[in-house]
Amino acid sequence: MKKLSIACFALLLLVGCEKEETKAVLSPEAVAPQITSQANGFTKTITEETTGEMLKFDWSGAEYGVSTEVTYVLELDSVGRSFTSPVTLGSTAGKSLGTTLGDLNTKLLEQLKVTPNVASALELRVRASVNTKFPTVSNVVKITVTPWKPIEADKPATLWLPGGYQGWNPANAPVILAVSETIFEGYVYIASGTAFKFTSAPDWDHINYGDSKTTGVLTTDGKADGLSLPESGYYKFRVDTDKLTYQIGRITTWGLIGTATPGEWTTSTAMTFDQVKGTWSKTVNLVKGALKFRANDGWAINYGPTNSSDLKGTLTATDDAITIPEDGNYTVTLDLSRSKSPYLYSYTVKKN
Repeated sequence: MKKLSIACFALLLLVGCEKEETKAVLSPEAVAPQITSQANGFTKTITEETTGEMLKFDWSGAEYGVSTEVTYVLELDSVGRSFTSPVTLGSTAGKSLGTTLGDLNTKLLEQLKVTPNVASALELRVRASVNTKFPTVSNVVKITVTPWKPIEADKPATLWLPGGYQGWNPANAPVILAVSETIFEGYVYIASGTAFKFTSAPDWDHINYGDSKTTGVLTTDGKADGLSLPESGYYKFRVDTDKLTYQIGRITTWGLIGTATPGEWTTSTAMTFDQVKGTWSKTVNLVKGALKFRANDGWAINYGPTNSSDLKGTLTATDDAITIPEDGNYTVTLDLSRSKSPYLYSYTVKKN
């Protein structure tokens, strides 16, 4: 009987210890994980060429008061939905998780149903738990991602800009390209004679878009007047042929910015526009470091490389910068006149 009592006491002691340990794990003062990368304001444009690239997210570990294995789930949702139906990017027992841009692209298009080839405002968080219980949630990070989708073959991929500045000849007019099925974007220099129209083909026999007399709105009435600009110059155009809306912004200058440039991240080094070639260029002394392009001495419009190590390549809307490998005198050229794919404008950085 004495041996049995001792055994029962040992069993009660063991159960009590387990309860105390569980109580420690369930501490209401548990510290939530904190996302350390990517930070608020992170932007990424996915392209056909970059779908194989990896995107890594890091966070600090949750603390439950004792040493225990924690499961982390990385969640993504559109801004304003409060994670009611988030997309799961993955789960891990570690403090980081990577995903290919291709996998992220698929989840954005097929699960979140965001608009392809258009920047989407998103929210990111990490949810921690122990054995699927006692969850704690990280800070929310706001990021912007532009998913990629091929333009459908039966949709127009180009809009022409015939106007008085080039003799109203659609066949020889500059073009802007589709960035989604109905949205077109591009840069065109408009010289003297600033009236113009948009046409869906290099002729007058198809749809042409003119002035509806309402600012920012187009009409498909072929007899409508053309749009007009206040002065000659270099302009960014964005047209939605479904909603019949447009946006036009004047680009007074393109500049070089970054640690490789004389103004570093504070002041742009202005480039010069060549109207004949349709390019911007600058010969300048650079130092080893980072280089990007931005318009109008601000960050509203800026581009970086699709591959930061390339001194000749394509540009996209990204936080990345071109890596200048060594000090020297360089000629930098920016060509925004045409593109084979949405947003993929070209540049060269040549050491003299």
